[in-house]
Amino acid sequence: MSSPPVSPPPQGRAQASASVVPPRRRMRRFLSVLPYLLSVLVLGVFFANLAWIASGDGNWKPAFERNGVVVESRKARGQANYHFRATMRSEYTLNQLVGGLIENATLDNCLDNIPGCMDMQVISPFNPATMSDTVLWKLELPGPFLPREAVMRSYVKQDPATGTVTVDIIAAPNAAPRSPGAVRLTHIQNRWTYRPLGGGQTEIQFLQDIDMGGFFPVLLMNLGGAEQTYAFLHDQLPGLLERDAVTQARYEFIREIP
Repeated sequence: MSSPPVSPPPQGRAQASASVVPPRRRMRRFLSVLPYLLSVLVLGVFFANLAWIASGDGNWKPAFERNGVVVESRKARGQANYHFRATMRSEYTLNQLVGGLIENATLDNCLDNIPGCMDMQVISPFNPATMSDTVLWKLELPGPFLPREAVMRSYVKQDPATGTVTVDIIAAPNAAPRSPGAVRLTHIQNRWTYRPLGGGQTEIQFLQDIDMGGFFPVLLMNLGGAEQTYAFLHDQLPGLLERDAVTQARYEFIREIP
């Protein structure tokens, strides 16, 4: 036969109640150590970011290959962003490829073919004497990110021996007044390379080295950069190169290689 429960002596009850910390006291204890926890967290993030920036060997590594487009990425020491490079073969002429740069510098083309286009201005039109132009592009980003303005100066050069054409695109952030409510990009070092292969074939290579500036997580750029580079080369470039003004373009400073 079971015995009825026996109540603890008064002293035992006092000890049990004394071992229970009231909720308010627990909260005070937590708040007292919270600054130290936050300090450790901030220091951890800071040193992890330093380690990330110091990492990387600068060598190109394959990301993926799809529909004839080879996409690569590399991480250079001293930079937080990945660089991305996409390469494919095409049947575009060298004049047509250069025309994609010169003839497409219009607001209508920006609005029709560039996702998120808000504005486009030619600061300095293409000059055959300097083989360069300067163009401002303003692009809308999904919230909560502010629009981005990119003032880009392009330089065209053709190797007289091989016929390879390179177009270097760099940021020229002070070439135009800044717009309120938009972030002006200060780091752009992109490059197009058009290498004639013979038989009507041209290799196109697009390298992206860009910093979005302002409030924009580097992680988003690093995770989505390979797909974005592929999409621009495979999906958007054909529409830019197949306009009549581009297909009919001929320039004295560009020599086609049979």
